[in-house]
Amino acid sequence: MKCLGLLLFLLCLATPFAYADQAGWSVIEDAYKASQNKNYKGIYISQHGQELKSVEITHALHGNEQFTRINLLDGNADEIFSQGDTVVIYHKRDNTIVVQKREQQHLFPAIFPKDINSIKKYYLLSFGKPDRVAGRITQNIVLTPKDDLRYSYHFWLDQQTSLPMKMIVQNLKKEVLEQSAFNKIQFVSSMGLDWFKPAVDLSKEYLMDEGFSKEINLNRFWRASNIPPGFKEVNFIASKMPGINMMSYHTVYSDGLSYISLFLQPVRKGQKPKTGDLNFDATNVAARYYNGYQIMAVGAVPLKAVRNLIDSVDF
Repeated sequence: MKCLGLLLFLLCLATPFAYADQAGWSVIEDAYKASQNKNYKGIYISQHGQELKSVEITHALHGNEQFTRINLLDGNADEIFSQGDTVVIYHKRDNTIVVQKREQQHLFPAIFPKDINSIKKYYLLSFGKPDRVAGRITQNIVLTPKDDLRYSYHFWLDQQTSLPMKMIVQNLKKEVLEQSAFNKIQFVSSMGLDWFKPAVDLSKEYLMDEGFSKEINLNRFWRASNIPPGFKEVNFIASKMPGINMMSYHTVYSDGLSYISLFLQPVRKGQKPKTGDLNFDATNVAARYYNGYQIMAVGAVPLKAVRNLIDSVDF
């Protein structure tokens, strides 16, 4: 009997993945809650194509509101602060600090949305073997797309807290496009907010990002009939273009994991519009010219997804 038990144990180790039933999706819900509620400070390595960066992140739940500070430790010393759904980016350029405000998106390790129904519908969930990340035991899970319009995601969730400790994004050929992984992290039961302030030189000049200050709400005049299934609009911005009395438009779609930005911008007289497709590691870009407008889609999704989207824009 002992030999039989050992054989079954070895067979389990040899099986790389086991697909989950409906109850198995609770691991994603637990990971979402951990990214919202846990207080921690750590350093992770992020790789996009050939670019490798070290990132320091501090997160705290203070009262009922979340506070996050992200410091880029390599290259330009930019800082990102988020409070609730508002994100402020400090770009340190020469002798000025450019301040940009953005809507919250899901950034590592807080990559999961609150509502996982779209993920459950368009991805298959499977479990891999436990592994160690940053000295902690983690559970490997894989989200494999059911179609060819999104990438697959590999996550390593801390077994004690459920926080994502590592993420790998693969294309349809199983090539690694990007990855992020903690190499150091510390969890604490409570945390003050003395760290939630930018480490910038107050003698330098501050400039507000002009694009944000001119954003307004405006009804759109076009429609996109081929938005990838599962992608829903999460943000829409209409901005007045400097120097001319015309508007440019930016719509963001997401399936809960991936994001696609759709841009519509009038082409100035004498300006040559961009057409065709480009690839930058995990990001694909598709562009076309239509009826006086430059139409462009950008997203960390397969080229087919962004190309189908812009080809379906009509007005």
